[in-house]
Amino acid sequence: MNASIFTRHGILAAICLCLLSGFAAGGQSVYEPRRVINVKTVGQLYAAVNDSANRNVTVRLAPGTYFLSTYSNNNALRRNRGSLRMPPGMSLVGSEKRVDINGDGVPDPVSEETPDDFAVPGTETVIDGSALDLPFEQRMDCAGELFFAPNPVIHVGVNNLISRLTIFAGNNVGISEPTNNPVDPNGDLSMKVTNSVLESSLLAMGFSNSECAARRARSVLTFSHNVVRGGNVLIQNFLTGDADNDGSDGPIIWAMLTSNLFYSNHRALITSGGGRGTDGGSVNLYMSGNVFRNNEGNLQGFAGGSGGNVDTPMVGNHLNLWSENDSFGEALANVVLKAGPSEIDDNPQDSRLEAKFIHSHFIRDSSDTPDEISIIGGGGSHNRAKVLILGATVKTSGGARTRGGLLIRDQEQPGIGTSKARLEGSRPQFIQSNQGLPAPPAHFFLNH
Repeated sequence: MNASIFTRHGILAAICLCLLSGFAAGGQSVYEPRRVINVKTVGQLYAAVNDSANRNVTVRLAPGTYFLSTYSNNNALRRNRGSLRMPPGMSLVGSEKRVDINGDGVPDPVSEETPDDFAVPGTETVIDGSALDLPFEQRMDCAGELFFAPNPVIHVGVNNLISRLTIFAGNNVGISEPTNNPVDPNGDLSMKVTNSVLESSLLAMGFSNSECAARRARSVLTFSHNVVRGGNVLIQNFLTGDADNDGSDGPIIWAMLTSNLFYSNHRALITSGGGRGTDGGSVNLYMSGNVFRNNEGNLQGFAGGSGGNVDTPMVGNHLNLWSENDSFGEALANVVLKAGPSEIDDNPQDSRLEAKFIHSHFIRDSSDTPDEISIIGGGGSHNRAKVLILGATVKTSGGARTRGGLLIRDQEQPGIGTSKARLEGSRPQFIQSNQGLPAPPAHFFLNH
């Protein structure tokens, strides 16, 4: 996707096209009837998922709790240490029913007395992977740069669907791509998660083009009507670059996140066009109708990622983000946007962050709450952030208008580096179209 094509219809059309093509890539027409495997026990679940012949099938789980274990009853090590590695085209579908009391599309607790229960009683379908022993495994980019990443409770790859489940991951990652096991010759991923509850103290879900096999990957994600708590969702490209630092044709992710509830997380949603050694990576993210509340951090968006001390610089990465009618509660770090989040002089380089926030709703009940939005060009060299804010409101939880905060600056450390951050439009237009957010000085606007 050309990063300059960033109209609403442009990004939506591109995302929808990739989502449709991605989920048709499993070799089975969407109109063909799918074989269904009904399971009622964890043994049946393991048998269905671990059978490589079960491509393009739906595994339907009856209500109940499915406790995953690293060892079987006879103390034998289970395949994949007890995690679920889904074959291409497989769907895991539970029986849970949700309620939406206020009609906003976001799942609500089934009652005020049980604020953490989101499944109608009698429909609870839980995959509990909190007891799994899943060690970190080595990942490597095209230049030999090493990184150790955790393997997840549920591995996804090509044309996979997870729906109507609750997934308890404990100290493990809930859902993500596998390590050292390309599921597609080009490293492409395609995944849909809907109407599910994801809980983890580490990472609820990761979706990444990662390692050298994914250097040219084109991956798609749909994430809708879910509840995320305890951990966070991470969408990124990383560990795909090499010593050439060629930013012309890197990995791409198209993602659509709609009507999800993120609550009681450390950092609810993190996205990076290219982190840790990635060159030419891009994430194109469309968000709509999501609710963020009681999180330490709501949304963190990076164009060039956070490099740290790596041998391979991050060059030419992009984050294109569209947020529409999303609601953000108070947080220590609310919406944080950085083109180059690093204090290293030459890393990342030439990163571009372009974001549009349309009709964003911010909740503020305390006068000392940190800024609602922070926009920073960052460290490294020649990184750029360009943001449009239109129709934003800042109100108390009771609905009264109040005043919020907006921080914008060019460098991570003022005066150090060559990165810049700017707002689209003019200062008078900003004042006229937004309520509660202070307008920064005129020189931070493209039209001044």
